[in-house]
Parts: sequence; C-alpha cells; structure tokens
Amino acid sequence: MLKGVLIAFLVVLVFPVIPLVHFLYPFSPFIAGYIGIGVVGGYPPGAAGRKALVFGLAFGAWMLVALAAAAAIVTILVDFGYLWLMWGGVAVFTGYFGSMAGLGAWYAELRRQNR
Repeated sequence: MLKGVLIAFLVVLVFPVIPLVHFLYPFSPFIAGYIGIGVVGGYPPGAAGRKALVFGLAFGAWMLVALAAAAAIVTILVDFGYLWLMWGGVAVFTGYFGSMAGLGAWYAELRRQNR
C-alpha cells in the first residue's frame, strides 16, 4: 500500500510542473489514486471499496503530513495574521486530496473487476 501511495504522491507533485496539464491540477488526486492503486495488490477481488477506502485514508494521511509541514514552515517564517485560515486550508485540502484519491482508486478497482 505504501508504494502505491508514494507513487500517487509523486503524481500529485509532478502534475503542476507539466505544461498545459497543470490546468487540470484539481483532478490530480483522482488521477493519482487511479494510477497508484494499480501498484497495490493482495486484496480479494470483491474488496474494491475497502481497498479504495484504505488507499484514500493513507493518501490523506500522507498529504496531511506534507501540508502541515508546509503550513508550519510558513507560520515560522512569515507573520501571517490569519492562522486559522491557513490551518483550516490544511484540514480542507487534506480531506479533498484523500477523498479524491479514494474515489480514483475505487474507480480503478471497479474497472479492473469488470474486465
């Protein structure tokens, strides 16, 4: 599972660097979940939802660490008056990235089972 989450994390990091594709960045967690779940194995065929849920939670936890580290660095280096806004953004974007990656993983698993 960790290998798939790391691949998905790299997809999310590389996505904004690619010209013309960076406009689709809001969809990058879905695409990352779709790509990352292909690496993960070891679940029975009927467990697509469970596998996607675990993948989404693991990816969300990974993004929480990354976003919290970035927010902590900004908090230390810059006198930002609206700390609640920045840390609220960490919470919202963590939920967004985790849920979209889980949906992408679920879609990939359902497509794999239907083939």
